Amino acid sequence: MTNKKKTAICLVGLFFIIPAITWLTKKEITLKYLSDNFFMFALFFLIVGGFILVLSSGFFDLFQKNMKHLVQLRKNNEPKEYVPFSQVFKKKPVFWFIIGVSLLVTSIILALIT
Repeated sequence: MTNKKKTAICLVGLFFIIPAITWLTKKEITLKYLSDNFFMFALFFLIVGGFILVLSSGFFDLFQKNMKHLVQLRKNNEPKEYVPFSQVFKKKPVFWFIIGVSLLVTSIILALIT
């Protein structure tokens, strides 16, 4: 499955799941509650995307290398190979940002309507 299909399926699913969650928790669907729930889901996706972006940039690779080296010295073991965070999170966080921004725009539109 391509990235565009996965993003579209996730967005459509969230546009059905979020109102269902709103109805289950509040027992009524108003634009204010929908806007709040869309914002909270958007915040989650944007935070995860930002976290992946920072880890994939290689900023923490030096810290990770030094911490692995320090742990190996304390255990008196020979240094082992490690995989840096920038290689673990090779994929760009575009998927998370597209969904987060879409939900955020929907939240803002719903907030402006009310």
